[in-house]
Amino acid sequence: MAVDGQEVERLVHAYGNHVYAFCRRLTWSQTDADDLYQQTFLRVLHMSLQIDQTNNPAGFLMAVAARIWQDERKKYARRQRIAPIHDDGGELNNISSSIFTDLEFEEKQRKTEVRKAVQDLSETLRVPILLYYMSDLPVHEIAKALRIPEGTVKSRLHQARQKLKKELGADRL
Repeated sequence: MAVDGQEVERLVHAYGNHVYAFCRRLTWSQTDADDLYQQTFLRVLHMSLQIDQTNNPAGFLMAVAARIWQDERKKYARRQRIAPIHDDGGELNNISSSIFTDLEFEEKQRKTEVRKAVQDLSETLRVPILLYYMSDLPVHEIAKALRIPEGTVKSRLHQARQKLKKELGADRL
């Protein structure tokens, strides 16, 4: 049985904010995140399966988004090899100029540093980290979504954590 329009609408209302936040962290660009968000729900609409509501539907949606993003990045890399174009690298969230207390400022600064460190990870390390921590997907589901062995997912998670610890310092994580 396929996913119907009402089911997709319910998924958008229930999990849309989480999926959009994931898309923003994955792409680091509002335009790309908007496109990825739309493509995710369009893909779900055209799937010939029913989404299991008891088995982390938000994680499933984020896995769909991650797969679409990987496919898009592969297409982009192919196009770059054929006809290179300049890429501005996306946009980062900067700390606004409004006045914060010291603790608020430090917290916002720490979050910005973590986001920047995650953004600086290679695509192969960033996607599993985001799927694991943002969507609470277990390793076996990440492996299934990315079509790679579980051992590879574990290895990439370990490598990403090590790089983040080195970049941010173990005391900040």
